[in-house]
Amino acid sequence: MALICAYPMYQMPELEPAVSAWWQGLRQHLVNQGLNDGDLPKLLIKPEDYYAHWRNPTLLLSQTCGFPLTHELHNQVQYVATQSYQTAYTKGPTYCSLVLVHKTNSANHISQLKHTRLAVNSDDSQSGYHALRRFIAPLAGNERFFSEVVHSGSHRQSMALVASREADVCAVDCVTYGLLQTHAPATVANLRVLTATQSAPGLPYVTSLATSPATLIKLRGSLAAAALDPALKSIRQQLLMGPVEVIEGLSPYQEIINQAEQANALGYRQLV
Repeated sequence: MALICAYPMYQMPELEPAVSAWWQGLRQHLVNQGLNDGDLPKLLIKPEDYYAHWRNPTLLLSQTCGFPLTHELHNQVQYVATQSYQTAYTKGPTYCSLVLVHKTNSANHISQLKHTRLAVNSDDSQSGYHALRRFIAPLAGNERFFSEVVHSGSHRQSMALVASREADVCAVDCVTYGLLQTHAPATVANLRVLTATQSAPGLPYVTSLATSPATLIKLRGSLAAAALDPALKSIRQQLLMGPVEVIEGLSPYQEIINQAEQANALGYRQLV
């Protein structure tokens, strides 16, 4: 049976060669673990409909965001592992959002952003929406905080809106920021990090509910091996990849649920 795989959450043109090379290395480790070479895709796909992709019964491996994992995809995919990344703002398998403003913005505290224009990538994004919602909640309560909320469609576009002063602030996944800072520095040249939100578990690798327990073990073994493979070291460095960890517990992403519930309890159920 032909299976599908993707690395959709940190897609950017500058990284395509490195992501392709990483997949070829990981693919070999999957074969080494006993998966059928003929079932594995030669190339990663680039899904247009993320939810249809994640729910596809032939999904062998992909990466999603923690908020969909704990909400829209709850009990619809299997958690595989968490990729850690090497940035100034990550620690182990956790990450955070960076609150970005234009470099000329004089604000030195998040409270000074009241009545400004916010750019968000998507309502179902932990890093671009819900981490900031939890961060703002004690200041906003059940009242409007921002004068306007603009939906950009991606972290990169949110950053572009702030850089061009079409928006005043955005919250961006710190890994995305680190990758762009490294591979497309012009995208961050006019931005400044105001602060960082609370940490949460990073973006999880997932597989279909149809994936067997034996294959799940092989997936975890292959990801761990690829994270240590000397032949992939330079590729991992380009992608800022660190070790791969399996977060133990019945609900490894409970912290994301907790943050959403805390914001709700404070009366701040959506970014406004």
